[in-house]
Amino acid sequence: MSQQLGLSFKEIGDAISSFLEIALHTILCIRQVYPPETFARRRAHGVPVYQSRHPDVRAYVAGVVASLGREIQEGRLRRMTVVVKDVQTGQPLERMIFDVGYISGLDGRKDVGLVGAPNADELGLMLRGFLIRLSALDGQLQDNKEECTFAVIVETTDGRQPSANETGEVSPWVPALASDTLRPGLAQDGCCEKHEPLLNVKAVETGVIDVRQAMLAGAYGD
Repeated sequence: MSQQLGLSFKEIGDAISSFLEIALHTILCIRQVYPPETFARRRAHGVPVYQSRHPDVRAYVAGVVASLGREIQEGRLRRMTVVVKDVQTGQPLERMIFDVGYISGLDGRKDVGLVGAPNADELGLMLRGFLIRLSALDGQLQDNKEECTFAVIVETTDGRQPSANETGEVSPWVPALASDTLRPGLAQDGCCEKHEPLLNVKAVETGVIDVRQAMLAGAYGD
């Protein structure tokens, strides 16, 4: 009996990119980065989520995710962190951390269905569970009382630069502020470095591209 093929690396990467776009919009809403009335309620994978109504915010998020998608397809994105900061002080208030790990040994066969990979329905259920857990944070975390802004911090796999930097294009990324980045991890467990104090939110483990989310509340002090 032949083994059933699941989705390809490329298909899963595209789905993860779409998920990150949904997650970013939702985080900006539930963590009060922008007023709630500037967001519209939508549904994704059967879960109520949010999307900014403001064209500039939507264009910015779409541009960020397009760049992230290229890094995911190349197996370069190791971590995306959404840093919510106080506008007045620039002090990080919290960080939403998305760690990414990849299957090895594909040798360029990224558009071929993979044995053991989830099919579209299975991946949809995984992402549904992730979005449910993300949305539930709204009722578990204290409101951010001060006016907030945010930054998206991207870390690539060891020894690699963002794709645009290697092709001669103008890079969409700039060096991160030291205050926005995490201090070195205390230990490693697969693709996910450990920092304290962390709230583990959810993981999607497809066996092809895995994503884990954690939250770090407050700024690190020395």
